[in-house]
Amino acid sequence: MRGAGRTVPALGLGIVLLVAGCRGVTGEEADPALARSLPIAAPAPPGGSAAPAWPEDSAAAASRGDSTGGSTASGTPGRQKKGAGAASRSRWPAPLPGRPGPAEPVALVVPRAGVNAPITWIGPARDGVLDAPPLWRADVVGWDRSGPAPGEDGPAVVVGHLDTRTGPAVFARLPGVARGDAVAVVRSDGTVVVFRVSSIERARKDAFPVSRVYRVRPYPTIRLVTCGGRYDRERQSYEDNLIVYGDFAAWYRLSDFPGG
Repeated sequence: MRGAGRTVPALGLGIVLLVAGCRGVTGEEADPALARSLPIAAPAPPGGSAAPAWPEDSAAAASRGDSTGGSTASGTPGRQKKGAGAASRSRWPAPLPGRPGPAEPVALVVPRAGVNAPITWIGPARDGVLDAPPLWRADVVGWDRSGPAPGEDGPAVVVGHLDTRTGPAVFARLPGVARGDAVAVVRSDGTVVVFRVSSIERARKDAFPVSRVYRVRPYPTIRLVTCGGRYDRERQSYEDNLIVYGDFAAWYRLSDFPGG
């Protein structure tokens, strides 16, 4: 995305993104050690299928006193010695059981694309316009807070700039991601939710795939949206949008990663 005040694709019926101000940065970058430690490839989803077959519910496990995964009855991961079971660049630690549930997103990490960005919140739409992060903070991404949070059932929509007039922005390398790649969200409850890239789509801005982006699944999904295609210098806008679709793969304690 480039050009203050320019509108970009529809994100929902009648909704467009406006490159303008946002509510203020609420998140922060993930610890660099954590970002470096995350494998590029996502873990296999539960059941080894595209549509996750949920493992047992964390609350049920806790009610039996099952310590596997270390969850409490509320589903919040229990405390563990920092760094225990830590991941390396080639492997993931033991995942938590059950569904992640709601929690405020803090940072987005996409290892292949070199993304380690604070998450701010945008929306709800006002008069059909959804704010994008401001160009002067092109290093952050915006989560559409009118929809599910990353880790809740349904589509969490996250938007970011491709570049600005002065250089690359947060999603400059997003076009390089591939199916099976990891997309990780660090959350305020001390967990990391990981999604597996299922598909990448480029669509014209005047034909934004609303039904696909906002399709509700009975498990958490994520959509990363930025600009793409040819840059129209006369209109000062890209012609297309790049959309990265991801499905829930696993979630973890932040403390199980280096820097967590």
